[in-house]
Amino acid sequence: MLWLQILSLCWDHGYGHFCTWNQFRLQLHSAFQPRVIVPSRVIQAYPPSDAFPLGNCDTVLINVTGGDGQSSNRVAQVRLIFQPKIPQASDLVLPMYLSSPLLYVQFFHFITNPNDHPELAMWTVERTYMIDQCGRHCRCGGVVLLTDVTHTVELIPEYGNKVDERISSATSLESYDRFFLNSFADKESYHTFSTEFA
Repeated sequence: MLWLQILSLCWDHGYGHFCTWNQFRLQLHSAFQPRVIVPSRVIQAYPPSDAFPLGNCDTVLINVTGGDGQSSNRVAQVRLIFQPKIPQASDLVLPMYLSSPLLYVQFFHFITNPNDHPELAMWTVERTYMIDQCGRHCRCGGVVLLTDVTHTVELIPEYGNKVDERISSATSLESYDRFFLNSFADKESYHTFSTEFA
């Protein structure tokens, strides 16, 4: 997996290990009544299993800051929740940006907006790929702070004219590359996408 390659380049295991989790909860204030706290949402990042042969990893909206200092919203799939852990006997001190849980995510990019398809009134996103040194296509990913997550998002695969009958709800997110960003999942989502992407 790509994340193992990235982490092995950046972390000497002699310094310690990683704590990992399979889920975390995101709790937000209502966009309509800021004093009201909406029910928390569980965001999962489970490896492959019998029930989910390709893994069960949720999608989120993250706010990232580029090298130019500008922030932007990105849709990403959470693949790993982790935190470096230094041995107790060590005198090493983690920098602040490593002292709280981190996420390894894989990115999507926007390819159409609601105005391009008024009959759907939804954004369309597509997985972002890169080509490695061996010529293989790999999903683009990166490490972000857990606190960069601003919302959960629901993606609907763009099935095309014919749906492969081997694909199920447990594998559809991993089997397609292009998705509709469901801004109609609930009124909070609709408000978020209509204001943050206006």
